Amino acid sequence: MEKRKFTKKEIIALAVLIFLMIAVVAAGAVIIINNVNNANYEATNTSHTTIALNTTAPSETVAEQGGTEKIVSAKSKTSHNSSKSTASTTATKLSTLSKTTSKSSKSSKSSSTKSKSPSSGGGEKIDVVIPATNPDHKTDDKCKINGTTCYVGDVITITLNLNVPIVLENYQGYTTYDDNYLEYVSVTPNTNGIVNNSGNRILYNASVLSGLDFTQTGTIYTAKFRVKKSGSTEIENTLQVLTDKKDKPVSFSKAKDEIAVFS
Repeated sequence: MEKRKFTKKEIIALAVLIFLMIAVVAAGAVIIINNVNNANYEATNTSHTTIALNTTAPSETVAEQGGTEKIVSAKSKTSHNSSKSTASTTATKLSTLSKTTSKSSKSSKSSSTKSKSPSSGGGEKIDVVIPATNPDHKTDDKCKINGTTCYVGDVITITLNLNVPIVLENYQGYTTYDDNYLEYVSVTPNTNGIVNNSGNRILYNASVLSGLDFTQTGTIYTAKFRVKKSGSTEIENTLQVLTDKKDKPVSFSKAKDEIAVFS
């Protein structure tokens, strides 16, 4: 059977059909690619919009994204404006609070500095104690105690006085006596401090944040002893700690401690 050859008209018609088929496929491909690109654009654009609404500077983000402003809904814009208004109000409040706090802090600092100044009398003023003396004596036997004539059998009183030109926050020390001549009876603090007797020593200390003012001389404590025998003896005091209201050490050379004896 002989194969029939296509005529010229049939060849042209077949070519046109193939061209149309190619055109349809190309058009479909273009549409699909455009749809994909549009979908990607919208997805990308939506993500940026969400980020812009959650940043602290949304208006700048929208400006950088170019065209995003058209896509943001009216609700999003309202929220955006509300955030700006809230941020502005908060900033105003913080600014006002900062100014008020700064002013209060300066005032407090000035007041604190003034109250700590020794010239203002800061701290508790400590007075000098003058104990009563014995109108009569138990015996005629004498005992010299720190240069003061006392009598055997009598109960005498001593005071430990301190003078420091600086208001103190802390002090500490001890007083020694010869228990061959003196018998300890009692001790009483004259400040907000602690005193106690141990062996032949009276121990004392104090720590008062508001300060202790010995600038006009004051009494740390009073103590009582019974004179045991005649002769001569000395009661001696040793300072161990002196600090000012800034907790800085005060030189002992600036302090004058004195033991007064009342027979």
